[in-house]
Amino acid sequence: MKLILWNCRGAGKPSFAPAFRRLVHVHNPDICVLFETRLAGRSIVKARRALPRSWGFYAVDAQGLSGGIFVTWKLDGGKLDIFNVSSQEVIMVISEGVGRPWIFAAVYASTDFRARRSLWEEASKLVDQGQPMLIAGDFNCIDDPQEKMGGRPFSYQRKVREFQEFISTNGLIDLGFTGPRFTWYNNQQGPARVWERLDRAFATAGWIQEFPDYHVKHLPRIASDHSPILVCTDRPIPYHCPFRFERLWLCYPRSWGVVSEVWNMPVRGDAMYRVSRRLELARRHLRRWNRVEVGNIFRRIEELEEAIANLQLREASGGGLSQAELSELRSFLSMHNALLSQQEIFWR
Repeated sequence: MKLILWNCRGAGKPSFAPAFRRLVHVHNPDICVLFETRLAGRSIVKARRALPRSWGFYAVDAQGLSGGIFVTWKLDGGKLDIFNVSSQEVIMVISEGVGRPWIFAAVYASTDFRARRSLWEEASKLVDQGQPMLIAGDFNCIDDPQEKMGGRPFSYQRKVREFQEFISTNGLIDLGFTGPRFTWYNNQQGPARVWERLDRAFATAGWIQEFPDYHVKHLPRIASDHSPILVCTDRPIPYHCPFRFERLWLCYPRSWGVVSEVWNMPVRGDAMYRVSRRLELARRHLRRWNRVEVGNIFRRIEELEEAIANLQLREASGGGLSQAELSELRSFLSMHNALLSQQEIFWR
């Protein structure tokens, strides 16, 4: 199962919908939790359109211009039951097939450490029940100097000690991460610039025993000052793209030479082994040749179009082009036409 948790800093702003759709398209999560949506009442209905229509949906209203939580999930990705809600957390029970149900607490901790105390108390009561439990989200607090860069020096204030006590008393384990070190940036310049790791995932030992292959990734910070975090309960399966001979390669005379050279290499063994080995060598050499000489034709088309547009703009604004520039423009147009033909072959 994959979970994405993101402090989006406003689900009603124009940049939210495309950024969120991109997250879902790339990572294919089963559950998404969005914090600080800053929406309530009828405005939630409009923001709902940016979320997958076939998914389940639950919303916690914002209080004024702050707060707000959205939870959305695949209806065929397992059973999700929401049984407790507050302005700082949504608590769910997740059931996957024949596996043991587990508790997921999506946390959006208050910036006021006094208000966070009630969150620590509620979460501690849940941990005491002994069920496998994942606690993840925006904790609005750090507990180590390594989790901050810039701004005032880190100090063990009361809010930090209370956070550390909550973690240690409940035996919670930080699940770590891959990706960028910090998940929040204050968008300031100079000495006021601050980075912190506010978004994270903790779990009980029982949860880790259920999902020993878990991993957590900090995703790029886009359309918000917080990075989304991706929590996966399964080991990622490496995907190897199968080799296919592309017909567009036949547009390049060199492709024939690559195959011919490989097929004339001396290979020892019986007849079937020699055929198999030469096929393998041809695959490797063609892939290398494609990467170095052919490249990404779609990217090359975009680059040529940009170069053509620049020359044509210079021609229109300057009253004409030099002979060398005209020659270059004709060369670009010819290459562009050839690449479009290759693109047609590729799609066909």
